[in-house]
Amino acid sequence: MNALEGMTYEKWNGMTTGERERVRDYSGLSPQLKGKEGYRVEVETTYGETRRFIVGRSTGWKPCNLEVHNRRSSGGPAAEMGYKSVKVIYNAR
Repeated sequence: MNALEGMTYEKWNGMTTGERERVRDYSGLSPQLKGKEGYRVEVETTYGETRRFIVGRSTGWKPCNLEVHNRRSSGGPAAEMGYKSVKVIYNAR
């Protein structure tokens, strides 16, 4: 049985930090962006587009990476799971 099956906001908030870490599903994070949270990167998508953004991460039981436009932004769209290339530009924290 999947530990996250039937997960609700109330159940999640009732769990301890340790319990949350044991059941959190990191499959929504891009392997190419893991560890680059807070860095401004330049990516080339698999379809040839070049973009720059700050790598963010959502919260909750199945987090995903976020494409944050600039330091003043409070969020952004979900990042893609794979890129042709990822280049770190600088630490934006």
